[in-house]
Amino acid sequence: MKRFILTAVSFMTLLCSCENFIDLQPMDKITMDDYWSTSTELEYYTRQFYPSFCPWTQMVAEMATDNDDMITGSPSVIMNGVRSKTTGNWTGEWTSIRNVNIFFEHYTKCQSGYDAYKQYLGEAYFFRAWFYFNLLKKYGDVPWYSHVIEMDDTEELMRPRDSRLLIADSILADLDNAITHLELRKDVGNNRINKEAALAFKTRVALFEGSWQKYHANTDFGTTGADPTKYFKICVEAAQELMKGDYKVGIYSTGNPDEDYYKLFGFDNMSDINEVLLYRAFNAAEGAGNSTQGFITYNSDSKGITWELVSSYLDKDGKPYDYLNTAATHKGNAFLTKIAEDCDIRLKSTVWIPGDLMSVGENAYFSGPTIEGGALQLCPTGFQVKKTANPNSPAAGKSWETQAETGLILLRYGEVLLNYAEAKCELDNSVAYEALNLLRKRAGMPDFSVNAQSLDKNKVDYGYSITDELYEIRRERRVEMALEGQRDEDYMRWAASALFKNKRPKGYPVDLAQNPNFSSKVDENGLIDYYKGVMPSGYQFRDKQDYLYSIPQDELTLNPNLKQNPGWN
Repeated sequence: MKRFILTAVSFMTLLCSCENFIDLQPMDKITMDDYWSTSTELEYYTRQFYPSFCPWTQMVAEMATDNDDMITGSPSVIMNGVRSKTTGNWTGEWTSIRNVNIFFEHYTKCQSGYDAYKQYLGEAYFFRAWFYFNLLKKYGDVPWYSHVIEMDDTEELMRPRDSRLLIADSILADLDNAITHLELRKDVGNNRINKEAALAFKTRVALFEGSWQKYHANTDFGTTGADPTKYFKICVEAAQELMKGDYKVGIYSTGNPDEDYYKLFGFDNMSDINEVLLYRAFNAAEGAGNSTQGFITYNSDSKGITWELVSSYLDKDGKPYDYLNTAATHKGNAFLTKIAEDCDIRLKSTVWIPGDLMSVGENAYFSGPTIEGGALQLCPTGFQVKKTANPNSPAAGKSWETQAETGLILLRYGEVLLNYAEAKCELDNSVAYEALNLLRKRAGMPDFSVNAQSLDKNKVDYGYSITDELYEIRRERRVEMALEGQRDEDYMRWAASALFKNKRPKGYPVDLAQNPNFSSKVDENGLIDYYKGVMPSGYQFRDKQDYLYSIPQDELTLNPNLKQNPGWN
């Protein structure tokens, strides 16, 4: 099957190869009815959305920021409560939605049979859902437009925002339509929008909104009359359909726990991996590569995993591990080696451990974190990111200028299992052992069990009490999906700024005998305290403001019916 590379370069190549297409007027001014007459023309039109729906090229560097699992050279402005009010307008954020709506206004003119164009109709519904979900997460209430709004349509342009419940419900309705029309993954591949990917995305959206409404209830961010249970049920039902239906899904495993989880994120070609429901592929030869390997196997680029994430990993018996006790007797590389020996294999699959092979071609091995490196080389915490590495890649062990082709996972079955488990637990505090054990088995861990929070020597504080069952499911999610771009959405929907507010992220126990310059950069336990000087009181997240972005100022001026988000007036 031909790989469908999701890149702007490929899209432009496509346009240049289709004389009839490039002779058309701009997308937002299409007037020739005969353009929409064939399924091929519908396909060309929907392809424009692939680059904009996935602008990222690297999982860790671009998607895993602004959360308590990883830090960079300077504190997150969102977590630290110093994000400024948005000026200008939000016109650009609506362009793709408007262009999708153009498709919906014209696709019925297609003279091809339904079977010839149904995939592109399904893609259009998926894209609109995806674009609107981004707006929902960012702004909350926004206007819902299901048709093209013209510049002289004052009534529509001056509308107030619709309730986020209407937006969430409309997104889910679009996904139901997408699921109806899309082809199966086995027919179109996982490098193109498919039915399984739409089901997976539906579980993400429903879990997000259910959690948001439950944990933000009775605050300015909640919605009066919201029913979180409704969304948890939708999440469970969509996951069950994917789990029990006739779909090409599964957990990637070759029976080698020491490598399977680690290798999953470093493949170039992920088309044969059942767990990967949707990914972005790259082609370095066409100038459409990425810098993943350069920033993971050569430079750290000021990224560092936090103590808070590392200390969430259980030991190999599935029990909480006393990391501080180990840190008292093991420093630097010795600490990294010790926890790799004692704990969940997913830990050493995510963090570089001394002796790890970084590049076959360069014969490079990890000797220790670059805690004293310059900006490109720096690892500020001592826990250097390994996830997404592939030592066999031609780009491994080389600077970022050498383009890699490491695939970028957007939706995977492992997330669906975690979404399902969390939603079920939210509904009735039950534990989806069978689903969770699929993840545990891949990692060579004991079956999932519920540990009492009182036994956790690294207890996580969400700012409110939760059951032991939900606590352990959240831990499993954090560990399994570390650095995949979901953690910031998680603490936002959980209303859990207590995870980091008034706290500073810490690093590993530095060996002061080898790094004497760090004596003033550690905390009372000898852990690296990188933000000690710039953030003495810890993150200053503003609970009554920072869960949403501000509405751009120009929009408020132009449309007095729009109201500003909480705390931004």
